[in-house]
Amino acid sequence: MDGASAISVRTLGAFELCFGDRPVERWKAGKSRSLFQFLLLRPGCTVPRSVLYEALWPEVPWSKNSSSLKVAAHMLRTILEQSQDQCPDTGAGLRLLTRESGYVLETDWVRVDFEEFVRRADQAHAAQRRDDRVRAAALYRQAVAHYQGDFLPDVSYEWAGVEREWLRSRFLCALAFLTEVDIEAGDHVGVIRWCRRMLEAERLHEETYRALILVHAHLGQLTQVHRWYRLCAGLLRDHLQTSPDLATQRLYARAIRGEFTGRPLDLRDWRCELRPVGAGIAA
Repeated sequence: MDGASAISVRTLGAFELCFGDRPVERWKAGKSRSLFQFLLLRPGCTVPRSVLYEALWPEVPWSKNSSSLKVAAHMLRTILEQSQDQCPDTGAGLRLLTRESGYVLETDWVRVDFEEFVRRADQAHAAQRRDDRVRAAALYRQAVAHYQGDFLPDVSYEWAGVEREWLRSRFLCALAFLTEVDIEAGDHVGVIRWCRRMLEAERLHEETYRALILVHAHLGQLTQVHRWYRLCAGLLRDHLQTSPDLATQRLYARAIRGEFTGRPLDLRDWRCELRPVGAGIAA
């Protein structure tokens, strides 16, 4: 299959359906776009009409006599057929089929970004379970590269929100593992890179601030240590009405005293497994 002329769907960070290098820019009025997005989560499966109504018209009681779903399905089928006619024959295909009980979206050789992300994350997790950390790290890096933002960020349906959080959870787990691997390797820049991605996705993730505090402490950049701690403390206070936990306070106290400066990075310091020294620091 020619990669340049394949069918691809982007859902992470933004939504786009492309046939070759031609994105579908004009979605017909109604729910055709939402219907496609929902069925994309269940490719090859017949989805009952009642389920589709509940997903796309959650405020409206379902009625077998309603024509809304038929209209949306007709519009979606027209979009797919017209777009596919303009795409060279590569073996790739998107088809909306009608069944007695509902509708099914058939996808043949269609590249879907969230599926690629999950596939790589699953492979990485399997390698991690085998204790093959080198292979797991390589696969997690590939998975993270596919994650260009939250799933369908502009879609407010409950089903989209649920999928969004599942995928975000997998992403955060991947970043946590990669952060740990680069701490083990003593890769300061690598740790900072993963921490940035983590805070872009979840800015209240306290362990990430600990990693940043630790890295800058090892580099002797104590002013930056202080800034990251104060930022962490301020965000936790403003958004969760709490203070950094005792592990973070103790790590900061040791860091600001210069205990880590010039020493190799140690996972036990990040995990706060060593016996703490000194009292906690108030936020």
